[in-house]
Amino acid sequence: MSLDLFNNLLNNVKEDKVVQNFMKELSDSLEKKNNELSNQSSLKQEDELYQVIELDEDGVYLQNIKDNKVSKETDISKDVLDNIGNDFVLRYKDGEYIYEEDLTKKFMDSLVDINEYQKIKEDFLNESNISEIDEGTKFTIKEKEEDYCILNYENGNTIKVPTALVPFWAEVGENLYYKNEKFNRDI
Repeated sequence: MSLDLFNNLLNNVKEDKVVQNFMKELSDSLEKKNNELSNQSSLKQEDELYQVIELDEDGVYLQNIKDNKVSKETDISKDVLDNIGNDFVLRYKDGEYIYEEDLTKKFMDSLVDINEYQKIKEDFLNESNISEIDEGTKFTIKEKEEDYCILNYENGNTIKVPTALVPFWAEVGENLYYKNEKFNRDI
C-alpha cells in the first residue's frame, strides 16, 4: 500500500461523521469523568483516622482506616503538610486534619522487614492448623496483644496468630478472613 493511499484513507476517516461523532462522545465522556473525579466530595468524617498513602503537588491522598476508601484532600494546613509523609496518620477533628504523632509512631514501630515477615509467616504456617481451615472461614479478633492475637472461628475454636500477620488497624471484635496465606479485614 502506498503512503499516499494510506494518507487518503486516514483523511477520509477523519472526515467521516460516524468517526467524528464517536470522537466527540468519547471526548465528552472523558471530560465528564475527569470533572467527576476532580469534584469528588471529600470523604472526611469527624474524628476519623486517615493514613497518608501519597503526597502530591496539589494535595494528599488519604485512606480511611475503617473502610479503606481513598480521597484526595487539598485543604490540609501547611504546618501539617510540612510534618507528614507516606503512612503517617491524621485525624479529622473540628474541621481540620491533625497529625497523630503517637499513632504514626506506633504504626511505624509495628512494621517488620520482609525477611522477618516471611520468617514469622513460615513459622505460623508450620506451627498452626491454618492450612486445614476453609478459606471462606471468618475469624473474629478476640484479643489483640503486642505479639499475638487470639482469633475465634467456627464452633468456638480459636487460633493464636502473630500480630505481624494481622492488619494493623484491625480491632478486637472485627472480622477477618484468611486467603492466599494472608489475613485481611472484612470490610
